[in-house]
Parts: sequence; C-alpha cells; structure tokens
Amino acid sequence: MKKFQFLLVAIVAMFVSVATAEAKTEEPTLVLPSVVGSNMVLQHSTTVNIWGWAKPKSSVKVSPSWLNLKKPLKVKANAEGLWILPVETLGASYDAHSITIKAGKEVKELKNILFGEVWLCSGQSNMEWPVKKTPDMRDELDNEPNNKIRLYSTGRTASSTPQNEVPKQKRHKPRWNVCDSESLENFSAVGYGFGKELQEALNVPIGLIDASYGGTPVEGWLGAEYLAENPNVAAIAKKSKNKGWKNKISWLHNANIYPIRHTTIAGVIWYQGCSNVNYGGYGTMLNGLIKSWREEFRNPEMPFYIVEIAPHTYGGIRGALLRETQYRVSLRNKNCELVCTNDQNQIPGDIHPPKKADVAHRLAQCALGGHYKKTTAEFRSPAYKSMTVEGNAIRVMFKDVPTTLVQKGEGRINGFQIGVQDPKNEDKLMFVLAEAKIEDNTIVVSAEGVTEPLAVRYCFNEDMGNVFSAEGLPLIPFRSDRKDNSASARPYVEKPSEIAIKFEGEGYVRSTFTEGAQLWPTKNFVLSNIYPKEFEGFEIMCPHPVEKGKYSAGGRVTALADGKIYMFTYNNGSTRKAPWRVLTNSYTRCAINGKLAGTFWIVEREVKAGDVIELPKFKATWGTIVLAKTIE
Repeated sequence: MKKFQFLLVAIVAMFVSVATAEAKTEEPTLVLPSVVGSNMVLQHSTTVNIWGWAKPKSSVKVSPSWLNLKKPLKVKANAEGLWILPVETLGASYDAHSITIKAGKEVKELKNILFGEVWLCSGQSNMEWPVKKTPDMRDELDNEPNNKIRLYSTGRTASSTPQNEVPKQKRHKPRWNVCDSESLENFSAVGYGFGKELQEALNVPIGLIDASYGGTPVEGWLGAEYLAENPNVAAIAKKSKNKGWKNKISWLHNANIYPIRHTTIAGVIWYQGCSNVNYGGYGTMLNGLIKSWREEFRNPEMPFYIVEIAPHTYGGIRGALLRETQYRVSLRNKNCELVCTNDQNQIPGDIHPPKKADVAHRLAQCALGGHYKKTTAEFRSPAYKSMTVEGNAIRVMFKDVPTTLVQKGEGRINGFQIGVQDPKNEDKLMFVLAEAKIEDNTIVVSAEGVTEPLAVRYCFNEDMGNVFSAEGLPLIPFRSDRKDNSASARPYVEKPSEIAIKFEGEGYVRSTFTEGAQLWPTKNFVLSNIYPKEFEGFEIMCPHPVEKGKYSAGGRVTALADGKIYMFTYNNGSTRKAPWRVLTNSYTRCAINGKLAGTFWIVEREVKAGDVIELPKFKATWGTIVLAKTIE
C-alpha cells in the first residue's frame, strides 16, 4: 500500500512539474511597450525607434513592410532584455503599413501604421480637459470621425521610480486608437483641436500623445536623471510647496514621459502652470524641462509651445508673475512660443476656461507658422517693446504687430494701469487704473490726477484684456517696471447696480459693507480694508453661523427693478455656474483680531423686476451674505 501511495505521489508530482514547465514556456518573452503598437503614427521621413523586450541576449527579427527587405532586420537584446532598432520611415501618406517582430517562436504583428506628424500634448488639467466636457468642441463627437488622426493617452498615472511601460490603470489601458467618437470623448480637447487643424492644413496623418494630469506642478514632470545632473534645478524643485505633489518630484515623468522617451516626435504643446502660482522657481524648472525633454527625445531644437495660464482669482500679482515667466521662457528658448490666453476667462473664477477651440487654434498657428513655415499663419501675439513719458501720459510701443492694434468690444480699453512713486517707500510704485487709447499702433495711457507717471502695466493682475492684433491675437500682459514688491491696481469693476431688493430669510442680521463691519454674528470676522470699494456703503444681510456639517440658512431675494443682484460668498462651483458670475479678482479679505483671514468673493446675476431668486445653501459654518444698495 505504501509503495502504491509513493507511486501515486510521484505521478502527480511529475504532472505538476510538466504543467509548470509548460506554463513557463507559454509566458511571453517578447514584449512591446503600449506606445509601439497597431494604429500608431510614426514620424515620417526620418529614423524612428522600434523597441521592446525579449529574452536577454537573444536575437530579435524586425520586418517593416515598407522596406521590402529580403531578410528581416536583426537586433540583439541586452542583458536586461531591452532591444532598440532604428528604422527609416517614408514620407507622410495615408497608406497603411505593418511591422512583423519575431523572437524565437514568438511573433507579433503591428498593423494599420501610418507615417505623419507626431506631437506630445502635456501639462495639467487644462490640457487634460476632455472633448466631451468642452462646449465649443463636443460637436466633434457627432461628426464623421477623422480616422487620419490617431490618439494615444498615458492616462492619470504616476510612479516613484522610472517605468519602462506606462502603468495600466483600472479605467484606462494605454494604446493607440484610430480617432472615433469613443476614443475621442475622453481625449484632450486642446490636443485634438490642435491636431485636427494640423491634419487639415498639412494633409498628413497626425499622431497625438496625451500625457497630462490635472493639478500637477512642473517639478513632477522633470526627470530624475536630469535633476541628478543639475543640482541647482533639483534644489529649486525640492522647495515645492504643492501639497499633493511636494514629495513626488519626477513621479509624473517616471510614469508618463520616461516610458515613451524612445519615441520620435515632432514637438510638444504644454499647458501647465496653475499649480506653481504660489511659489517661485518656475522659470528655472520650465527651462530645465524644455532642455531635458529635447535631450530625451533626441531633438535639440524640438518645437515647444507654451500656453499661458488664463486670468483666474489668484491674489495680487502672483498669477501675473507666472505669466511673465512663461513669456520670458518662450523668448529664451529657440523654437519656443507663447500662446496668450488673456481673453480666455469665459466663467470668471473658474480655473478651467470651458472653451478650448481658440487655444487649440493658436497652438496650431504656432506649429504651422513657426515649425512648418506656412506664411498664412500669424502666430505671435503683440507684445510690449518700450515706453516713453509724454507729460502726464505714457506712450507704449509694441512688437509683433503684423498690421494694426484693435480694441475688441465697445467701451473702455481694459487692463491698463499707470504707476507713480510711492511717497512712503522709494523702492515701490503705486498703480492706479488708467484710461488708454490706440494711436498709430501705440497706446497712450493716462489717469486723472497723475502728473508724473513712471511706469505702465497691462493686465498685470487678473484682469481680462481687450486689445488684439487685427489678426485676432490678444496683447500679452506686461509691465514696464521690475518692482515685484509693488502691487498692481485691482481690476476694473463697472459701477454696481443700485437696485433695491426684498429679502426673506431667518437668522440674518443687517449691516453695512465697509471696513470693520461685522460679517457673521457670534463670529469674530470683520471686513478688512481689502474689498471692492465700488460697493462701499451697500447694505448686507449676514447669516448666523450653523453647526459644522449642516447647511446654511439660505433665503429668498426679490428684485424690485431691472439690474443685478449680488452675493458675498465662497468662490465654488455653485456660485460660478450660470447665471451667477464671479466678479474678476473681486475678492474681499476678512480679519480676525486685526489679522487677515478668510477670502470671499462677490458674485452677480442679471435680474428683471419681480424675479424671485432662491439663494444657494452651503454645508459649512457660514453661508451667503446678501449684498444690495437697499434691502427691504
């Protein structure tokens, strides 16, 4: 019996051993990165890399169909199994090609490959923003799909170490897709709009690689190897104050850029910067990113086009300083351009301008005019050149004006400020809002009461400008001075509507909108001296605080005439959605025991006499303050 049991165990062990051996032999040793696959676009008329992994030191055979070779090309895998084979490509065309790759008995065939222009689209949420959420581009999902465009997205991924392959995610599998409604809906709207315009203008296939991730700082996109070789840049990156990514320098590069570094691309479009507004060093890091990516992609003069961050609700001149840095970086680097977005703030207070078509078009013009040398493409925005003082006014001269400067819309030219000496500090200037007029492609700026002007600024805060070239490109924000410690004037606010309202609600106390006013009963919050003075003396209804986690009181407002009604509240999604509108940079600071504390905003909406408006409720300690010239 014991002999039989022993024999049975031996037989079972033999079968397990054979099954294990067969399983091991079935494990693939020939592996390709997801960015090398069927449906891809390869950069035309050049040498590109085909790469992957096989058994270490083994031979890999590659047969590109377009080379018509009698024998396949051979390449040997290194000790880690990596193999890279440079392959020449043909001119751009819509003819489909294939590649057959063999390693031992394993065979992989890549199909439907086109030769064309390949661009990398990278940055944070405004680049990531998908077509399906973009009002002026979502119609593309209902149109006939442009299968001459191919899409590849790395998804939302990061890693503490460099990855050879883009990590797979639960809801996203990185791969090349022929553009259709399914693959397009979650693809970058800016990237797709850019690629579509290139495809139509150049009449060649376009490959778009989207490597973007919302809320990310530039230091996360810098490669670890580059930082190790550039300790000055690394020291700045390590001072990151971004809460979510502070200890994750290079993590985005590790998972999104490092895995595709062997790809041959035509250039990069970059839309990022919002996450770096609150601290310095951006210029050094962005310069380093451009240099290092050009090295990684083996193209020392690779086009790199930067999208300026749009006006938002950044306090003071922090946003303006970053925009200035973006422009300086574009001037410092060859084949680098800035796309101005000073007019792209369709919903004030929203960090994501919802319309992306203009941004995509301006990026495409940069590529068509700057890289592809199409003479019909005007791509540089008008920019500050110099200024002269003429009595009590300043005349400003500009460069990059193909024909003429124009004002868009009626009314005043917005955004200009004039600076005078601060009588209390010789190292500072004081800026006030100014009037401006266009004269022979110069702009003359003056302000009532200013007799000795020293400097001029344009939208050097969060103001939206309305000066353009006749070709439709906005004037780049600027300042003639270099005094970072001088605050810009606050943006222009039109005269508030002075209609009376009827208010209904419980738990509110009446007060006046002025310095020192008590804002929330039982809370030691008062209005500081930082608030839109245009609303000085308006009446306010202040709610009693509620317990944490419960909703604020809300209430009802009835308009007693045509005009606008106002709330003084949070800058959140509820108050940014139509028909409410955040007054650009109209923030107000509160104070506790003389120290600045919370920041709140004035929002407005158009009403007709008799309109009844239910005020939003907030799940917080305090709620909405009603603001009007007269409250019944």
